[in-house]
This record gives sequence, structure tokens and C-alpha cells, in this order.
Amino acid sequence: CCGPTLRRFALMSARWRPPMIRFHFPIVIIDEDYRSENTSGLGIRALAEAIQKEGMEVLGVTSYGDLSQFAQQQSRASAFILSIDDEEFTPGPDLDPAVLNLRKFIEEIRFRNPDIPIYVYGETRTSQHLPNDVLRELHGFIHMFEDTPEFVARHIIREAKSYLDGLAPPFFKALMDYAADGSYSWHCPGHSGGVAFLKSPVGQMFHQFFGENMLRADVCNAVEELGQLLDHTGPVAAS
Repeated sequence: CCGPTLRRFALMSARWRPPMIRFHFPIVIIDEDYRSENTSGLGIRALAEAIQKEGMEVLGVTSYGDLSQFAQQQSRASAFILSIDDEEFTPGPDLDPAVLNLRKFIEEIRFRNPDIPIYVYGETRTSQHLPNDVLRELHGFIHMFEDTPEFVARHIIREAKSYLDGLAPPFFKALMDYAADGSYSWHCPGHSGGVAFLKSPVGQMFHQFFGENMLRADVCNAVEELGQLLDHTGPVAAS
């Protein structure tokens, strides 16, 4: 019923998915050597560069600072990478200042967010230096220099993206996909992504103030991809 070109086009259309709207959820790295020129500093910056080359943002800091205030940043992060190496190392995980700080910080994070990926890495320390209550809260322990920065970066990014993909409830996710799909919303006169506002200077100001995403997502209940409010189907029902 159709030629090979049309069939290929239909296959490509079936496989194509609209790109996700880009959000700013950096991977946060906390390491006192992050800006140092020693081996640890060079290693963690190599990992940060590998993450950035994959298109993810990185926020690197050298100390926890105020634990409670810094832990509040979990709502803006996609993952945490924490160093266990510390010059003030003392025998026994229960006495190690680095472990005590790590435990307190992770407790603050998990109190607010039970799902965000948390990784610990070490150059001279291993997972054997961590108590079980800390290990249970981690997504993994990274042995620095035992794998390439690129491989470790891809693993962390996979978990960070999986975390971000699970944040939006079904209807909001479907709405974002619809807005990113480039569909014309003719069923709502005057909507169409707010292009009518672009005809005047004040309309341009209005469009820039509210943003295109809000206007593209301004749709009625006639959008099949979003389900139906009246009979509770699709993403509406899933929500």
C-alpha cells in the first residue's frame, strides 16, 4: 500500500521521541582537593570533565560548609559525588572525622530526598572504611583510577538521568513531551505557542516574561496525547 520511502519514514516517526526540555540539575562534587594540583585533584577534575563532555553540568565545591544549608541544594542536583579521602584519618570508621562528616551529610540529604543518587569515591580509602549504615544509602563506591573517567562518568550520568526521568508524574511528563514535540495547538484559538504575542513590542515582552514552554503547554482537554479529563484515560488516569 505504500512505497519503501514512506515505510522508512513511518518507521522513523514511530521511533522518534521529542527531546526532553533541558533542565539545570548539576551533578554536585564535594572534595577538598577539587581545585588542588595533587593526584586526587587531577583525578576528580578528570571525572568532572568527562561528565561535562557527556552534556551534564557539574558543580564542584571543596567543603560541605553548613551541612543543613548545603543539603537543601539536593532539590537542584541530579546526583552527589563525595570524597572519603581526608588527611585527618584515624583508625576505625566510627572515629574517622571524614566518615562522621559524610554520615551527617548523607543523613541530611536522605531526610529530604530518599532517591537522589549518592556516590562516594576514594583514592586511598575503600568501601571497607565505611560503616554499613552509610553504605546502605549509596548508589555506589568509586575506586579512583581503577577505571577510566569516561566509563565512570557514563555510569553516574545513567543513574542521574534515571533519577530525573522519575521526578515528573505521568501527566506533567506527557505535557512536557507534548510541548517539546512541536505540535500546533489549533484547537485553542489564540494559543499556538503564543506566537500572536510576537507581533508587538509589549507582546514580545509578555512572551519573554512567561516563556514559550508555558504558552506551548496552554492547551485544552482535546489533546489526545494527554488523555481525557472527562473519562479519565491516558496520562490523566495514570496521574
